[in-house]
Amino acid sequence: VTFHTISQSFAMEDKMKYFIPMIILSFVLLSCAKKDEEKDTTTELEGTWKTACYTDDDNNSLIFTPTFAGNVLTITDEKHSDTSCATDYRLIEESHTFAMGDEGKVTITLGSTFKRTPQSDSAVSSYNTNNKCDATGWEKNTAKTCSFGEDAGTTVYCLYAISGTTLYMECNNSVQPTSITIDAGNTFTKQ
Repeated sequence: VTFHTISQSFAMEDKMKYFIPMIILSFVLLSCAKKDEEKDTTTELEGTWKTACYTDDDNNSLIFTPTFAGNVLTITDEKHSDTSCATDYRLIEESHTFAMGDEGKVTITLGSTFKRTPQSDSAVSSYNTNNKCDATGWEKNTAKTCSFGEDAGTTVYCLYAISGTTLYMECNNSVQPTSITIDAGNTFTKQ
């Protein structure tokens, strides 16, 4: 063994001392970057969005409030018996899961139950007369848990666009929408 061979071995060992930690550091940085990328996929929709008060075909008024957090979508659906959202009629609260797709696309998987609260005497009367949610004994401002039945687990396909603090969303339970028809019921402001 010559001096030259030994010095090459030591030189190689010295390089390996630095090379292995560099590889480990690279893996750590890559895994952190991957986690950041995964975390960022829902940040665009993350938060609470709300429609303005709008009227339906029956001259009731509605306010629809979705909240995206993690992979959970909670929805508050307010119905009012006037055209200005001043007189409460009923409240529905839902919880679903969602997954981000390609840019501007999200799929929602419907949960199995939701809460329904009659907020007026007329809603209580209607719910009791019609056994709403197959339940009896409805009381004003008291929620009951209702079932989505066969719709539980259904996939809903949505297309969305965000402009500043405004979210536009079009959803369909059979096909992926390719355009958004903008109206008061699918225009949301970030809260």
